[in-house]
Amino acid sequence: MTLPLDFVIPDGWTAVDPGDSGAVFVAVHDAPPGEFVPNITVSVQQRPDGATIDDIAAEAVERLSRTLAGIDVLNRRDVGEPAAPGVMQLLRLRTGEGTELIQTQVHLTVPGAVPADRLVLELACTAAPAAARRLAPGFQRFVGSVHVRQHEGKAQ
Repeated sequence: MTLPLDFVIPDGWTAVDPGDSGAVFVAVHDAPPGEFVPNITVSVQQRPDGATIDDIAAEAVERLSRTLAGIDVLNRRDVGEPAAPGVMQLLRLRTGEGTELIQTQVHLTVPGAVPADRLVLELACTAAPAAARRLAPGFQRFVGSVHVRQHEGKAQ
C-alpha cells in the first residue's frame, strides 16, 4: 500500500529497513550493548469495516497479547477530532524472557472519500522504561509531524 506520508524523524533516531515486520516505516535509537533497542514503527491498515478507533486500539492490545508474557494498558485517551478520531494508549509489555518494556501507541484515522476507503495509522514507540521516559518528547514531536499529503500532483 502506498500512502503519501510526511513526517520528521526525531534527532537521534535512524530509519532502517522495515523488512517483513508489517510496518511501512521503522526507526531505531542507539542503546548500550545488551539493552533493548528503542524503536518507532508506523503501520497502515485499510479499515472499511465499522470498527471504532477504540475497537482498533483494543485489537492492537489483543494482537500483542498473543506474543507476550504480559501486557497492561496503563492509560488510554482520545486524541484527534470527530472527523478523524484517534486514540493514544500507553502499554507495559513483559516478554517471555522477563524484560519489561513501555510502548506508546497512537492510532489515527485517515478518512477516505467513502467509508470503505478509511485508513488507520498506528504509530508506536517501544523502549525500556527509563529510555521510554527520555525518548517520549521526541516521539510526541514525531506524532505531531505526521500528515498525509493530499492531492499529490494536482493543483489545489
